[in-house]
Amino acid sequence: MLQPVFMNNSVRHVVASVGRPAHLHCNIQHLGDKVVSWVRKRDLHILTVGMFPYTTDTRFKALHSDGTQEWTLKVLGATIADSGVYECQVSTQPKMSLSFTLQVVVARARIVGNREQHVKSGSDVNLTCQLSHDSSAIYWYHRDKVVTSNYYQPGTQRIRIETAPTYSRLHITGVVDSDSGVYTCSPVGIDPVSAVLHVINGEHPAAMQHNSARCRQCGGSPLLVLELVLLMVLVLVSHSIRR
Repeated sequence: MLQPVFMNNSVRHVVASVGRPAHLHCNIQHLGDKVVSWVRKRDLHILTVGMFPYTTDTRFKALHSDGTQEWTLKVLGATIADSGVYECQVSTQPKMSLSFTLQVVVARARIVGNREQHVKSGSDVNLTCQLSHDSSAIYWYHRDKVVTSNYYQPGTQRIRIETAPTYSRLHITGVVDSDSGVYTCSPVGIDPVSAVLHVINGEHPAAMQHNSARCRQCGGSPLLVLELVLLMVLVLVSHSIRR
């Protein structure tokens, strides 16, 4: 009779976000009539035996589908305190066990670069959202609508989104006024972050330069100021002599 064997395709170090479910997957061949248990290593607390819970903490559950080789420990609403080593044990004599490390972290997202951008109409814009840990999906929102590749004009591909487990890059070609506003990066299981895009029409920079020039003229030249001071002094002197 074949003995149970742990398969090498199990992920032994699992990172999960605070408040999200964590899954430890133990793959076993030739289990036969043996029973799989999950044990927390730090206090040797038995969490599940077969499909049944063995703890009063109802967040721990055993998952298994008939005909598969995978036995999963699911931790609902993972906390930092759940971090540590867990053992997948098989009821052989002596017992077989395989250790898994669960790391529960506070995952964060950030906008790379300036979170408030002023760009000229017609320019191309990139917004990049970077995550400290993996997310199963990352969504972009603009004015409370999900941004997709055909967000503005179907078939034009003016919007391009490049996504990986730890980042998402939103590329907009030839921005127009309607592209202005708040863009929110919302990864699954991680607090969202936002960036603000201001699209400036071509005449605005010129108007700003014109106003700046006018302000410089209003300031007057140093020579003109000096002449006014001297004139005031002469008036005061003349008034004193007359008295």
